[in-house]
Amino acid sequence: MKYLTIFALSTVFLCAEPIPETSSVSSTTAAYDGNALVLKGHVVLDHSLGKMTADQASLERQDAGKEFPFSLIHLTKDVLLSLKNKSEIQCQEANLDFTALTGTLTSPDKVIFTKELFRLMSPLVELNISKKEETDFEIETLHAKNDVIIDYANSFTLRADNAFYHKDNQITAHPKDENTFCHLTHQGDQIDATSVDFDLTRSLLTLHNPKGTLVSCLVPNVQKGEIHFTCKDLVWNHLKNILVLKGQVHIDETSLGTLTSEDELHLVQTKQNGKRVTTAILAKGNTMLQYTVPETKAAHTLVSHGNLYIDRDKLQALIDSPIVDGKTPDDLQIHYEEEEIAINADKAAIEYTLEGTRLQPVSMNLKGNVRLFSHDPKKPLRCGIADRLSYSPSTRTLILAANPGKKVLFCDEYQSLRITGQEIHITQDPETKKQTVKGIGNVKFSFSSDEDTLLQRIFPNYKGL
Repeated sequence: MKYLTIFALSTVFLCAEPIPETSSVSSTTAAYDGNALVLKGHVVLDHSLGKMTADQASLERQDAGKEFPFSLIHLTKDVLLSLKNKSEIQCQEANLDFTALTGTLTSPDKVIFTKELFRLMSPLVELNISKKEETDFEIETLHAKNDVIIDYANSFTLRADNAFYHKDNQITAHPKDENTFCHLTHQGDQIDATSVDFDLTRSLLTLHNPKGTLVSCLVPNVQKGEIHFTCKDLVWNHLKNILVLKGQVHIDETSLGTLTSEDELHLVQTKQNGKRVTTAILAKGNTMLQYTVPETKAAHTLVSHGNLYIDRDKLQALIDSPIVDGKTPDDLQIHYEEEEIAINADKAAIEYTLEGTRLQPVSMNLKGNVRLFSHDPKKPLRCGIADRLSYSPSTRTLILAANPGKKVLFCDEYQSLRITGQEIHITQDPETKKQTVKGIGNVKFSFSSDEDTLLQRIFPNYKGL
């Protein structure tokens, strides 16, 4: 088969100037009507925008003297644009206007834009072209319209109605209107969002107002787990397997409970034995963890204002509080509440055990300005202060302890009991549910006036002597 080059056709151009070797056109056949060059069969155009190939092409002239003497390029059938930034576009029809610096790409199936691990598909794509110098062109932006599909990193698939690509490797996808959503799937994950941003340089996805389900388990040896969530923004670093949920975060995790955070929450994931698991959860700022015991419907609530870190492998949660001027303010302490008691402290550690598919708290250790109190205002107050507290939710055993040189103070107004000591042990009979209070170490059954004043200051409902 015989191929014709632009140099062989130079006599066809009326008054056209020869084209430098940096640009060229070749095809099987060519015809020139005085304004447009029509090429057919294996068309190849070397252009400063990139290499263009197609089955047919129509090239319209621009002013003489330009390096590439065509301002309008129309390509049809099996069009491939191999761009300078190592990306390429496949379509069935391309119209490129280098005077208006615009372009339109269409395909009965999909126009396909590919760059490294990113692929964008849409039946209609509009281009904005920038020009650095007289003959140096590049695609500035790309706008995909109608039934847009984005594949990313061989694992993410996004469906949207519009997508905008910028040459700095930023992509934003939008739904059709405010009543619809973009939909992202990822290895079983299903997420809706009002818009999605891709940062190809940093390998980040940002989903705005997302809600959906993550297929990931927090409990070891469980075949399948799910995390249902909503938040304002989700930043997904797929290379590090870290998801950062920001603003009004709400997640439901079957084994753990419900976790809400006003600020942000990190999910750290990995793959084990072929399945995706959540290895750690880190919540920052105002956070609430709620868990309901299925058998008794008893609710447990923990509130944190600092960091709450849950370690899957160690079956442990560590919680701390903000420090202001060297100490934790009373209103920023950790708060734990269940049934009849509540506890405030500066720091806490919770140990879990597995009960089927649930994480069951077996012990809680709190320290730093510990405050224990009953929270039902209709019942007589029970309260105490200590430096440390250990609590077993299953046996309902409480051990309050003081640092050397200090004392634990405990009051039970129902029993008219006031007791101090190095430690105070509160145990409950499993059958009668009756509680026993025991003091250890220099025990006294009365408070000094200073101790009484201290309790009155800490607990507003304390009646005092």
